[in-house]
Formats: sequence, C-alpha cells, structure tokens
Amino acid sequence: MARATKAETALASIIQKMLEEKGVQTDIAEGLAKGGVGLGSGGLRIQKAAQRQTKVESKRALNGWQKFVKAKSNKYKYKSGKKKGQVNFKAMSAAFKKTPAGRKKKK
Repeated sequence: MARATKAETALASIIQKMLEEKGVQTDIAEGLAKGGVGLGSGGLRIQKAAQRQTKVESKRALNGWQKFVKAKSNKYKYKSGKKKGQVNFKAMSAAFKKTPAGRKKKK
C-alpha cells in the first residue's frame, strides 16, 4: 500500500474528529477516516457498524394534551398583570377538558 501524504493524513484526522463528534466510536471513526470505503470486506464491516451506531430512532406519537398545547390556535395567554404574554395553562387545561380528546373516560 502506498504511503499517505501529509494532506491525506490531515484530512483523515479531520474526518475522524468529525465522526467522533457525531457519536461514532473511536475505532470505527479511525477506520472510516483512513479509507474504510476501499478496505474491502473490512471497510464494509466498519461502515455497517457506523450506520448501526448513528441510526436515529423514530419519535413517539404525541398524546392528546401535547397536540392541544402544540396547536397555535389553542394558546391562552395572560392579557394583563405580571404574567402578561405568558401562556395560561390553567385556562388551557379547562378548555382541553371540554374537548372530546380531553374528556376523562368512565371506568
């Protein structure tokens, strides 16, 4: 294998630091930075390990209250006083309880 030039080693170290910042393990980041793509099956193993590690999990669905609070039209805000402009959760809670999603189920 040919010797790496200074530019190649510098680039490899930059790539390795970026991968480590993203949360990839040090040994995997080192393998990818040093040309994991061209290493044949060893490089492929390193790439798959990196993909497994950086995989993002899907987010959970919001419940009824979270959807209600998120909606812009449901923002109850204080109009005067010390809390002027802040969200009034007490009023929002009362309004939510009147909606079909907020009604408590009978046991």
